[in-house]
Amino acid sequence: MDQLIIKSLSINDIASNVYIALNNENDMYLIAIPELNWSLEVDKSLSDDDFKDELVIHLFTLLDESLSNDIANAIIQWIFED
Repeated sequence: MDQLIIKSLSINDIASNVYIALNNENDMYLIAIPELNWSLEVDKSLSDDDFKDELVIHLFTLLDESLSNDIANAIIQWIFED
């Protein structure tokens, strides 16, 4: 992996780490939230909106829509911030 971002996030009042790994070789992000037993590999070439939609769709299998959107927004911000 070329880059690893580790951020803290509160999910239902439980402190959780979010791991975002960028692999430039295959242009993919691997995003993991171990406290939820959740991970996802996402193509780096997706637009911001498509990237967020992909996150929300997969988070929504575990969480409600509002929390899924909040987490997706945080992840998008962490990935695309300079």
